[in-house]
Amino acid sequence: MNKILYKSVIIAHLSVLVLTSCGEDFLEKNPKLNVTEADIYASEELIDAAVAGVYTRFKSSSFAGGNIAVIFDNRSDDFVNTGNNTYAHSDTYNMTVGQNSIMNPGFFQAGYLAINAANTVKENLEKRDNLPISEAKRQQYIASCLFIRDISWYYLSQVYSQPYAYDPDSKAIPIHTEAVLGPGHNDSRLWTIGEVYDQIITDLNSSTIASLPAGGDPTIPTQSAAHMLLQRIYMARQQWQDAISEGEKVSGYSLSTNVRDMFDAPYHTAENIYSLPFTNTERGGGNPASYISSAVGYIDTLNVRTGIITLPAYHLDTDSRISFIKVDPATGRETWYEKYDEYTTPLEWIHIFRYAETLLNLSESYYNIGNYEKAAQLLHQVRSRSVPTGDILDVTTLTGDELRDAIYNERRAEFIGEGIRGLDISRRAEDFVHPAATRTDGHWDTVVVATPSDRTSYCWALPSYEILINKSAN
Repeated sequence: MNKILYKSVIIAHLSVLVLTSCGEDFLEKNPKLNVTEADIYASEELIDAAVAGVYTRFKSSSFAGGNIAVIFDNRSDDFVNTGNNTYAHSDTYNMTVGQNSIMNPGFFQAGYLAINAANTVKENLEKRDNLPISEAKRQQYIASCLFIRDISWYYLSQVYSQPYAYDPDSKAIPIHTEAVLGPGHNDSRLWTIGEVYDQIITDLNSSTIASLPAGGDPTIPTQSAAHMLLQRIYMARQQWQDAISEGEKVSGYSLSTNVRDMFDAPYHTAENIYSLPFTNTERGGGNPASYISSAVGYIDTLNVRTGIITLPAYHLDTDSRISFIKVDPATGRETWYEKYDEYTTPLEWIHIFRYAETLLNLSESYYNIGNYEKAAQLLHQVRSRSVPTGDILDVTTLTGDELRDAIYNERRAEFIGEGIRGLDISRRAEDFVHPAATRTDGHWDTVVVATPSDRTSYCWALPSYEILINKSAN
């Protein structure tokens, strides 16, 4: 991490704390204008604010607060980026992201600012004695910081590395397990994707997870959110029994009556495991609605040639999810998808983990150990929520390849607009494909735009400033 990143962390960190602590004392004759680390960790209120600052770093609009969903949907095959504007991820869609691509440095920097903020607060909580908080709260906050840095590593590694399933020794990202507190600490070799996953598993051990709240507030790291992250990691490693174990530890949640409930206020549904909230004073500048909506010229339109909505079983009149599909009044064509629809005042919570994913992760994992009956039953739970009647696909009767395809397709239909599809393609080490402009035997063709064996197209290049500052990043 370079000097600019370090200074940004400190300035933002202290700014959050000063603004948070302004109250009646603001008009004191001699207010305290300099907040030191000693001041921060001598006050429970400021410690709370410091941890909240870590969460705020993670939900930056350039990172988890919208940009992640946009990046991975642009890398997927259910949307078509119709523009040539790199600020609107045209190069992400075309799999041509280079060192100096417009959106690359901001994404990388935002991720590492979150990581460094987490490391900074974690280390202070670990090394300081006589903190004005309980031991339980101290351990909770340490665990929360570990979660934020781990999930940040996870998302960064998904675009800068080849898939674990293709090559577990593929070089991924520089890893800083300690806070970067000044110049001279920028060097860090590129860890492999396997090493990154190993570190996340080590961090989120049973003791760490036990320190987190069991549930309740979906806007902070919880035990279930940690189990969900580990479930994704084990699925990427194809350790299906471990993935099942993590998924079955997610308890106290259930599917909402309608999937639309997840994307409208108040957002506190029984399905919401972990989300990033936005308010009138903190709007989501990178909300996916900025891209997937009618108000900005159809930057990302639905793939109506070869996308999931072209399959009859995933475009039924009785499927409540098709209400997200909007028709262009000028052409009468299905054009965009409005799961996130507040494109003028983006206050919607960005969902990271929800219970529908837990169930479909379990379904895919049970399928891969040969328990077709259990896999089909879990798949049916999710599908029947959105298609309660008139279904032309009885998933409870499926086995073998047909069951696998149904699980994959249900994930596409359920999470369209949330970035999961792009993550799934990479996790399975599949090719990235786009619809072509040609037809064969009455069906639209597809074109491969990136394959795991070609790192140049499949992975983002590390930003040029990281290569310049971090001499070990090669």
